[in-house]
Amino acid sequence: MARARFFYMNVFSRVGRFLKSLPRLRFHHPFAVRLDWGQGNSIAAKGRLTATIRLYGSQNYVELPKTSSFTGHITIYGQGNRIVIGENCRLYGEFMVKGHNQTVTVGEGTTFESVYLLCMERCDISIGRWCMFSRNIEVRTSDAHGLIRKRDGRRLNRAASVTVGDHVWVGVGSILNKGTVIPADCVVGAKSFVNKAFTESSVVLAGTPATIVKRGVTWNRWRKRRYSQEELDAWRIPDQDISDED
Repeated sequence: MARARFFYMNVFSRVGRFLKSLPRLRFHHPFAVRLDWGQGNSIAAKGRLTATIRLYGSQNYVELPKTSSFTGHITIYGQGNRIVIGENCRLYGEFMVKGHNQTVTVGEGTTFESVYLLCMERCDISIGRWCMFSRNIEVRTSDAHGLIRKRDGRRLNRAASVTVGDHVWVGVGSILNKGTVIPADCVVGAKSFVNKAFTESSVVLAGTPATIVKRGVTWNRWRKRRYSQEELDAWRIPDQDISDED
């Protein structure tokens, strides 16, 4: 009898632990599924959210305003992380955050066609206003694995934050690696690998690794033969809607 009681208690205990290990399931408008394994996580999504959100940790925060949309996947491992998306954004991609107290920000009017963001190792990702990211792009603060000097065991590829200024166009297949800084009003050529801080605005960056290949340029979503100065400077004016189909 005692053996049977012990057996059932063990079964109930295992079932209880299994049920506790399951995530809390919630749905967000219109087609978002939230799987939450933590405590105190907050999804402030007023815009169109078509995504799977996985939260492995506590006190994390995701913000999507009413005028913006996100389609893809968001995964957070850790505590106190923040993903903040600005007004009038249209984003397609995957956000992966690993670690604690890190921030990913995407500024007003920015668009992603297909972008993978990896934020980890106590770093941040900041993307400015009115940026245009094409498809198959990666933005990452870490190589995710260590490159080590055999002589002394020192890691060589340390993580670093990524900062992209306002009105930056990133071409198809590009990688913005750890330590990247791109000033405002720049263009990154297709399939470029950016891995350092630049200080000069209005340039084209291209190549592997990326270098400045052209100066004194700007860009526009439209395809006219000629533009007025007012049109070229529209992105500099707060609350301007300069978006158009890519």
